[in-house]
Amino acid sequence: MCSFTIGCDPELVCRRNGKFVHAHNFYKSHSSFGLDGNESICELRPGFSESPLDLTAKIKTIIDYGHEHQPELEFYSGHFQDSCALGGHIHFGCEPDDKIISALDITLYSFSNCTDDREQRMKREKSGYGKRRSYRKQPHGFEYRTPGSFLLSPSTTLVTLTLAKLAVLAVAEDDLDLDLVKGRQHSSTFLKNLKTNLKTIPSDCEEGLKELDLLIGKPIDWNQNILPNWGIYSKEAA
Repeated sequence: MCSFTIGCDPELVCRRNGKFVHAHNFYKSHSSFGLDGNESICELRPGFSESPLDLTAKIKTIIDYGHEHQPELEFYSGHFQDSCALGGHIHFGCEPDDKIISALDITLYSFSNCTDDREQRMKREKSGYGKRRSYRKQPHGFEYRTPGSFLLSPSTTLVTLTLAKLAVLAVAEDDLDLDLVKGRQHSSTFLKNLKTNLKTIPSDCEEGLKELDLLIGKPIDWNQNILPNWGIYSKEAA
C-alpha cells in the first residue's frame, strides 16, 4: 500500500459571550493555535500523520490548548461565520494529479452535500474561496483548498480526514475513477456504497467509515460553539 502523510490547517471564528471578536487580540501568529494571513480568525496547525485517527487526536490537543489560554472564548467552524470565510485546507504528502484532485472533489463535496450548511458554503464560494478543484502544489506535496472548516466535532473531523485519505488511495492503489463510480447517484448513496467499491481500506480508516454512516442524513447545526462537542467545557459550565 502506498504511504503518504495528511495534515491540515482548519480555521475558526472566535466569539465572547456570543459576539464576534478578532482573533489577533488573543492569539499569536505561527502558533499551533494561532493566526495566518487573516488576523480576524484562528488557524490550527496540528502537524501531519499517516493516520486520520492520530491527526484528529492532535487537533483535539490543540483545541484544548486554545481553550486553556482563552477560556472565555467560544469557537465556530463551518464555511462562513461572522462575515468571515473559513477554510479547512488538507495537506497531502504526495504529488497531485487530475485523477486525485477529481477523487477528492467527488468524495469530499459529496460529504459536504450531505452535512454542510449550504447557505454558508454558497457565501464562501461567492467570496472567492472553496471552489471545486481548488489546490496548490507545496514542497511537501499539495494542499487541497476546497473544504470549509470541518472542526464542528471529532466525528466531522475524523470523517473528513478519512474520506480524504480514502479518495487518494482509491486512485493510487485501486485505480478507480470515482467520477464514474458516483455517476448519477445521490451524494448520500455514493458515500454509503463507497466502502463496497474500495479495495484498499486501511485499519485507521475503519472508524471514520463507521462515523460516516452515523452522520449521513442527520441534520447538523453548524452555528454552534464547537467546544462541548469536543468534550471541552468552561469551569463555570463544569
